[in-house]
Amino acid sequence: MKAIYKSGYITESIYDRLMTEVPWVNRDAPRDECFMASEELEYTYGEKITRTYNSVPFNKMVMSMMEKLNEDYDCGYDLCFLNYYKDEKEFLGWHADDSPEMDPAHPIAVISFGAERFIWTKKMGTKGVVPEEDRYLLGDGSLFIMPAGYQKDNLHRIPKHDRPCGGRVSLTFRKYKR
Repeated sequence: MKAIYKSGYITESIYDRLMTEVPWVNRDAPRDECFMASEELEYTYGEKITRTYNSVPFNKMVMSMMEKLNEDYDCGYDLCFLNYYKDEKEFLGWHADDSPEMDPAHPIAVISFGAERFIWTKKMGTKGVVPEEDRYLLGDGSLFIMPAGYQKDNLHRIPKHDRPCGGRVSLTFRKYKR
């Protein structure tokens, strides 16, 4: 089961609007974050360092992107977790998006804006260098979909970049388990 990558999914660069319209917070992480939903929800991230987030209401721009995904892919997404990486030094380590509040039988979609950054994927338990075919360069407006069940057997990360780059925002759309 492979992830799906599509460049240019959103053609308008909205990075600057995300920077000014999203209520970013930093909770001792190597990036800023925001959790949006249509209703008040709680989300827990992490195993070693656990963080619990309470949702803020969707802004119109993020809501319209979620509606586009739901229309284009018949997904039923209902929340978005946003990450802001200020520069090449900020990252997200190896993990699976397997928090108990999220529906594991549902795909996860990531839309990226700003600087190009890689997302690496690997099977759980895999050691060694990640092969080129499991490294995806996420450009401005790109879409990366991890299919339903992907989190059960796979990990992913946003590594530090090997050269200076500008900021990057990722919008990760998921479905809440009810």
